[in-house]
Amino acid sequence: MTSLTDLSSTIARVAAAVSPAVVGIGRHLRGSGIVVGDGRVVTNAHNLRGDEVTVRFADGRAAVAQVAGVDPDGDLAVVSVDTAAAAPIPWGD
Repeated sequence: MTSLTDLSSTIARVAAAVSPAVVGIGRHLRGSGIVVGDGRVVTNAHNLRGDEVTVRFADGRAAVAQVAGVDPDGDLAVVSVDTAAAAPIPWGD
């Protein structure tokens, strides 16, 4: 059986691994998204207003992204942005 300390340690490791891929979305950072690689960030469609959106990376850098696709029924969106300074989310096996 896993102890609470082991579980806490596991959660902390996962958070540390994925946090560089988490971005703020919008001029007032009202939403979030994740860098999935190849200059793409996945976010919720309701975070977008217009054809451009500001993305703020974990290192504090901000960039204007272009909306690449939106699925309003699924509340998902993909934006294109220069993600060179951000590591994509590490996918599991």
